[in-house]
Amino acid sequence: MNDQHLLASVPVRITLGRVLFAVTGIYITQTMISTLAMQSVPALVRAAGGSLALIGATTLFMLPWALKFLWAPTIERWRLPAGSQKRRSRPLILGGQMALAGLLLLAALTGYLKRAHPFQADELFWLFGFFMAAGLVAATLDIACDGFCVDQLSDGGYGWGNVAQVGGSYLGMMLGGGAFLLLAARYGWPFAAAGLAVMIMVFSLPMWRTAEPARSQPVAHRPSLGNALSRRSTWFGLLLIVGLNAGVRVVMPLSAPVLLDQGLDMASLGWLLGGGSIAAGLVGTLGGGLLIHSLGQWRALYCAFVLQAIVLLTVALCLWLLPAGSALPVLMGLTVAQFIVTACSMVCVYAVLMGLSSPLQAGVDFTLFQCADAGIAILGGTAGGVLAQYSGYSGSFFCAAGLTVAALVGLRIAHSIHKGRACKDRTASLC
Repeated sequence: MNDQHLLASVPVRITLGRVLFAVTGIYITQTMISTLAMQSVPALVRAAGGSLALIGATTLFMLPWALKFLWAPTIERWRLPAGSQKRRSRPLILGGQMALAGLLLLAALTGYLKRAHPFQADELFWLFGFFMAAGLVAATLDIACDGFCVDQLSDGGYGWGNVAQVGGSYLGMMLGGGAFLLLAARYGWPFAAAGLAVMIMVFSLPMWRTAEPARSQPVAHRPSLGNALSRRSTWFGLLLIVGLNAGVRVVMPLSAPVLLDQGLDMASLGWLLGGGSIAAGLVGTLGGGLLIHSLGQWRALYCAFVLQAIVLLTVALCLWLLPAGSALPVLMGLTVAQFIVTACSMVCVYAVLMGLSSPLQAGVDFTLFQCADAGIAILGGTAGGVLAQYSGYSGSFFCAAGLTVAALVGLRIAHSIHKGRACKDRTASLC
């Protein structure tokens, strides 16, 4: 990549406030759809008498999010056409938003015509089809939205862009989970689905009112996975996301079982993992943005994951040293702390990854990083459960803390080696 290509990739940017306002609603929508599919639909299925095996099949809704790197180059080629100054992020995003709203309205109409109040078990298959399609659309428009963010934000704005991304995710969880189920319980799930469709259209308005500037001159680059994997910065980003997130992914599925086994009742756990986790996540998200603003991306990244390692180690020590039951109040507080530092670290790590994404194919590169994170979440969660089965909860948390510390040491060494190295494009800069 030469300097001319790099210069051609620099857009006339939209103001930071307008970008954040436009993308927050899109990120809320994406998580609202995934939460609806992964949490609310299983609840509806179970309420209708569906089997646990059938509920387990709802994990298939996550396949588009794990595999979207396969079609990311095609989306990115349409978003950034070679030989043209055009950018087509906005029509892709808005088209996806309208498709999601349409799918929810169609599901609601079908449910209403079948008089599905409450939800009936004989509608499982077509409902699964609706939400698989919705997951595919949401994962695809996420490619365009991430590319739009990297295009329109400067290095100093990546932190706030990820505040919008992670913060929007927590708000989407609240709407697609608790709010949907409350509406479904009171008015029926078709009404709840129609309500979310209206929300999606409202959340699309800021993007609708945002004009996307063209590139300064035509660019011949053709986005591809091969281009991404040929750059050192991409491999560094993949190692970074896998290494740093491996620890917390090992213990993430264990938070609820730990507290239950310590004697916490189900109702209290629901409040803690519902409202408590969302509130803590929003605090951590804002904290991550402020940390980046104060310290810069790399110092903030180190600081956030040092805090993460400390919390994980403290949980492990409490589980190891304190008698069963007596550690419950401390563990509840540490669980909230873990929610906060996890959200903070996610903002910091994804801000760095935005900087490692090429301005010529940001949608491909950033999608590749996200898919690697999804993959380590699956592998880490599975390994954490097996480890807890044979070595206890404390063993899993000690392992998680150790993995985080090892990743920080490795990152520090790798960053020192690469820092200041002359690069052919700005995305390879690790400074």
